[in-house]
Amino acid sequence: MRFLLAAVLLGLSVPAGARGENDEDTATPGLIPSGGLMLYYDSKGPLSFVTMTPRDVPKGARQLGTVSGSSCQHGLSVPVTGNVRGTSVSGAYGDGSFLQAVAHIKKQVPETTGIYDVRVDQRVFSILGIYRKQCTLVTARAFAAAN
Repeated sequence: MRFLLAAVLLGLSVPAGARGENDEDTATPGLIPSGGLMLYYDSKGPLSFVTMTPRDVPKGARQLGTVSGSSCQHGLSVPVTGNVRGTSVSGAYGDGSFLQAVAHIKKQVPETTGIYDVRVDQRVFSILGIYRKQCTLVTARAFAAAN
């Protein structure tokens, strides 16, 4: 019992940053994080997206099947000191919004009039916390206007 209590207390005493980046189970879409001395920040991220359901699709619409699109934000954080938690110089750019991901879908399938049954995922790629790429992936069923 003492060993279990000691292990729990030790786990709680580890600083949040040492546990890893976003160790929770749920995706929290938003802007790519940055820190330190910000030199440049021009980024858009997903916050909310209202979508249609199969019931909302207009009668007679032509089904186009499953489509997908993505949009990404990029961030760079270069440490200025030798200390890992020291000051860094950072910047971020990119359009990782839902709007950009849907525009990507419409570019791939130009006859798309609307989408429904939307599923959204978030993919994060990071190299030692120096470079980070955060992408929004949208998969949906598309339809075209009735002829």
